[in-house]
Amino acid sequence: MLRFTILGSGSSGNCAYLETDHTRLLVDAGFSAKQIELRLASIGRSVADVQAIFLTHEHGDHVCGLPVLAKRHVIPVYCNRLTAEYLHPQMPAFTNWRLFESGATVDVGDLKINSFSVPHDAYDPVGFMFYHALGNIGFLTDLGYATKLVIERVRQARALVLEANHDLRL
Repeated sequence: MLRFTILGSGSSGNCAYLETDHTRLLVDAGFSAKQIELRLASIGRSVADVQAIFLTHEHGDHVCGLPVLAKRHVIPVYCNRLTAEYLHPQMPAFTNWRLFESGATVDVGDLKINSFSVPHDAYDPVGFMFYHALGNIGFLTDLGYATKLVIERVRQARALVLEANHDLRL
């Protein structure tokens, strides 16, 4: 099984849920912890089952629920060093960081997750490619434009989640 659910996307918050037979994770935590819990419950899931949270970048609409989720639940947070450094003052007691270099690949359960740099006005924003035996999913948020790197990294995606910035001049 490979199931991907957008729990919400936009300037008021971003959060997605990815589930396989052996792995359950969130991508971003941009709603309050309570709202994330309610949205997961609406699809018959619980934060208690989440094994990891992957962060695309540090902006509030992608992380505002993270400090409370991290305090309530023991869930590792995967992000790059610059994102973690920005969030550390909001979560000084949190020690369950799983840092990766942008461009690195990590394994969680039966998923292989590749991060890659994307153009956005954040410290070190990333997109993700989730690799699974049943298919590959590309995940891009706040994408200003698709660079050659972005296009190359998502080329193998069977499904692509894309949220783009709105700019009247473009």
